[in-house]
Amino acid sequence: MPPEHRILIVDDEPSVRWLLAIAFDRQGIESDVAESGKEAVALLTRTRCRYCCVVLDLNIPPPDGIEVAKFIHQQCRDLPVVVVSGRSDLAERLKSAEFGSVVRRIVMKPVDTSSLVRYVHSEHCIREGPAENPQ
Repeated sequence: MPPEHRILIVDDEPSVRWLLAIAFDRQGIESDVAESGKEAVALLTRTRCRYCCVVLDLNIPPPDGIEVAKFIHQQCRDLPVVVVSGRSDLAERLKSAEFGSVVRRIVMKPVDTSSLVRYVHSEHCIREGPAENPQ
């Protein structure tokens, strides 16, 4: 699968990670999964941010989702992020942050997977060509 059709799913809940991975796989979008901010940053660094999209929970083991969004903003610039959160207070903090520009959508839990998959599969996240590392 070309990198422009691979997403990164970051959530500390195994059932959520795998539910989302299966939902995307059924639509032909492969995924990598991470359970912590540390693991997400390592995957983003190793792949040189070559994902079409990141589906990111904010309440994850350190660094938290807000710090991961900041990393994406600084290192991956144009990589779209869809935030999935069960905490509206964290989502509000992200909206007010200067690096919130990478966040394309905020989805509150419980997630409607079919709607999320359609959104990611639309022009909002899937790119025509591979993402380029801006560094």
